[in-house]
Amino acid sequence: MESSTTYSSIAERPTAGPVPVDDIRVVPEFEGLPEATFEWLAEHGRYYEFSVGERVFENGHEANELVITLDGAVQLVIDVGGQPILYDTMRGGRVAGLLPYSRMTHYTGTGLVLEPVRAVFVDRKDFPGLLDTSEELGQRLVARMTDRVRESTRASQQREKMMALGKLSAGLAHELNNPAAAIRRSAAELQERVTQLPELVARMTEHQVTAEQVRQASDIRNTAKPDRTLSTVARGEQEDDLADRLEELGVDDGWRLAEVLVDAGFTVECLDEIADELPAAAVPDVLRWIEGGLAADRLLAEIESAASRISGLVGSVKTYSHMDQAPAREATDVPVGIDSTVTMLGHKIKKKSVRFIRSIPSDLPRIPAYTGELNQVWTNLLDNALDAVDEGGTIEVKAEVVGDYLCVSIIDDGAGVPEDIQSRIFEPFFTTKGVGEGSGLGLDMVQRIVVKQHTGTLNLESEPGRTVFKVCLPLEEVA
Repeated sequence: MESSTTYSSIAERPTAGPVPVDDIRVVPEFEGLPEATFEWLAEHGRYYEFSVGERVFENGHEANELVITLDGAVQLVIDVGGQPILYDTMRGGRVAGLLPYSRMTHYTGTGLVLEPVRAVFVDRKDFPGLLDTSEELGQRLVARMTDRVRESTRASQQREKMMALGKLSAGLAHELNNPAAAIRRSAAELQERVTQLPELVARMTEHQVTAEQVRQASDIRNTAKPDRTLSTVARGEQEDDLADRLEELGVDDGWRLAEVLVDAGFTVECLDEIADELPAAAVPDVLRWIEGGLAADRLLAEIESAASRISGLVGSVKTYSHMDQAPAREATDVPVGIDSTVTMLGHKIKKKSVRFIRSIPSDLPRIPAYTGELNQVWTNLLDNALDAVDEGGTIEVKAEVVGDYLCVSIIDDGAGVPEDIQSRIFEPFFTTKGVGEGSGLGLDMVQRIVVKQHTGTLNLESEPGRTVFKVCLPLEEVA
């Protein structure tokens, strides 16, 4: 059964002999059917044998035949983002390929033979004749098609969620890396600063600096007020003036200290005031001690800020995924879910330099909803908007109460959805993205969650430069 010949279509492949009717009788969809069905298959069916490594069908090729596998194993592989993904392994005794009444036109995956396969093919033009032999066969094949669509939809929806999770995880890793790196950097510098302080204190003691003088210097330090209104140019000039004065006072690397001192609000007058209270030889060490303490304070503030950022991100993940909550309707704060989703997509927003506008009142009521499911809605709509806008584009999220509904509008200034496909974008598997970039289930999932689970409404208005997806959810639970 080994073969190295390649055929552009199954019609070119030579058959392997007469149709083995008795083997078809045990296939579940054909079991117990009238003899007329098997006589028809013996006359109109085409029997093939496939070797390991061959393809029973090919991704992208026209689907024109019903395939009845008798034995062997076929690995079903689909393409996701240019990567082959194992979808299923089909053993003998299965019905595959094009089924009667199906709207499938092309294969969406490849059937790779793992174990030698024997199969019978029936051409689509012969479907009416096959169905005429048994009314029950038609019912069985329709049931098989329904099961297959259900299985495919479930798997595709899971894959859509995993792809979205992968995007969010990558962005979240990037967001976490920045504050984590800041903590490592600040901690290393803080350790260096703290290590220097005991030596400075020892030298200050050698210069016989009194406790009173230390308190006076500390008072000057504590009363300095940073000027946050300084322009970049003015700040640079002040640092230069401070660095010059520090060198005059005996600090040979005054330019290193100037940045921290200016940031704390020190002026040349502050330096002079400290110098007037101290022995000349002690001034450089006291100023270094002051600068070291200020730098340590600043580094601790940076560490606290970075740690708070990490804590905030973790909190957003918890809110987004709705951990520790039962899968039931509950009073849901919609803005919190939107904000958490925006945080999760923050990396993508920054990468495209998107201007994000949040038009959400602070007094919106909570609504009865499945919080985790709604977060899937905001993820899909915001992610689509981010894909639609150009670099530097604008996305606005607007929320308001309209009658008995809480309405959320996600508005982008992208190219818009062409009018001829606007009626189709909520259909399962319909997508405007490139091959492998989307499964076409994102908006179908949004519609299912909004309309079916929450008895809400979902509307689209689109023209070049303005696209609005409007989600309206009832303020009270609808029985």
